[in-house]
Amino acid sequence: MRITRLTRRYCPTALLALFTMIIAWTSVIPEAGAVPAFARKFNVSCNVCHTRPPRLNPFGQRFQENGYQIPGTSDGSVSRKRLLGGELGGATLDAISNYMAVRLRADIQQASFRDATITEASDDIEIILPNIVNIFFAGTASDDLSFFFEAEYASQGEGAVAFERAFLVFDNLGGHQVANIKVGRFDPAAMYSFPTHRQQINPVGPKAETAAFPPPIDRIPLLPLAFSAKMFGLSRGQRLADSAAPTDPDLLSEGFAILPFEPLFYNAPVSNGISVHGRPFGTNFLYQVGIVQAQTAENESRTTFDRYLMLRYDWLGEYSDFSISGFIYNADKAAMPTLNPAGTLIYATDAVDWQRYGIAARWTSKWWDIYGTIIWDEIDQPVFAMAPASLSTWDTDAMGISIEADYLLNAKWLIGVRYDSMDAGGLSLLPPALQGSDPAINQDASFIAVIAKYYPRPSIGLYARYHQNLESSVKLPTNVFGGVEHPARNLKSMITVGVDMAF
Repeated sequence: MRITRLTRRYCPTALLALFTMIIAWTSVIPEAGAVPAFARKFNVSCNVCHTRPPRLNPFGQRFQENGYQIPGTSDGSVSRKRLLGGELGGATLDAISNYMAVRLRADIQQASFRDATITEASDDIEIILPNIVNIFFAGTASDDLSFFFEAEYASQGEGAVAFERAFLVFDNLGGHQVANIKVGRFDPAAMYSFPTHRQQINPVGPKAETAAFPPPIDRIPLLPLAFSAKMFGLSRGQRLADSAAPTDPDLLSEGFAILPFEPLFYNAPVSNGISVHGRPFGTNFLYQVGIVQAQTAENESRTTFDRYLMLRYDWLGEYSDFSISGFIYNADKAAMPTLNPAGTLIYATDAVDWQRYGIAARWTSKWWDIYGTIIWDEIDQPVFAMAPASLSTWDTDAMGISIEADYLLNAKWLIGVRYDSMDAGGLSLLPPALQGSDPAINQDASFIAVIAKYYPRPSIGLYARYHQNLESSVKLPTNVFGGVEHPARNLKSMITVGVDMAF
């Protein structure tokens, strides 16, 4: 999968002028300006459900859990709908503005690299307008039957519009909050204390070629590293359209290589599956169980179902709240250990199982919102049939930590800081005949990020953010990779200014 950005480059003066115009335009938006769909539907401010968009407060989390219905009610109890299609077989829907919303993000970025000559990585300024546009259709079709459809256009990808998430929820089966069944394409971690979506510091995508092995990585993504795969040397397995075992890297399909920096499994942005969640034992305890449809990385790939379980405890105080979550995720035959010593791919004798465990906590108190997660990954020990591949060294454990703290200076200004660290696993050392005296391949990664966000209106955020690589320079093995800068260390820093608005 080729992940690139469609950009135009301008001088810094033009960038400053553009950003100034954005600030000026948003500063004169009238007080009665547009607000997202649920706020329109129930005639409330965005901050009823959000600490500051896109982060949900405890009420917003309960609203989400109850299928976009006011907690304790069905269909919000006060929403009036009109009948479409006549009395026989008709469907009831709100006015379109009550279930449709648009979110737009635009960025101006400049990255700095240790060695920008070895890949397509560039220190040039990039204007990405728009970066991502999301169109949401969400609400209730009838009592306790809710829906969510999100169409996304991302200029950093192929530029096509596609459904990113689309699901139905059958709410309050067996009683209020006993069981809510979600079916479709969704993010499993939405109810985790550190959810994959709804970050104040939005993810910045990678620039990488995953139809090659090992994948050339022009730039790693900037996202919570706890979510990342963390494992080097893994692929999706021997896949071609004609089911032949590929030995030529030019024959590989898109998405063949598993980037060690891409989010996976419970923390993937989207997955196809079914989940059940609820609070049958009171308001403090939340459970979530689910299955995700997946393909194994075996020589003859087959459809399988990954399993996960999440438990969460919530404590609500008068001016503060606290939650703690834990999950376990099992993926059978999920990845194939793979080597490419001389342009010919060598696979392990079998695909490896992958387990993921995580714990997260969140604390909010008046102006503070602090949340973090630790996620561990484990794979089976790879086995290769013959030398020299059998002499390679693999680490089967990996760990990631992400911690973020956001502080509201006042009603309009938010500042935040996030720390991300990845203790990598997977392929550590090539066979002795190839590795020489070079360092390990599975290098760790860590970043510090700071953000300042200005809200002229609750649904509009103007931000400036800065990411700094905390690790020192490391070169890849010379004999195979030419001694170039390791991708985990090549990106030194990135500064971004932009706008994130919903209406």
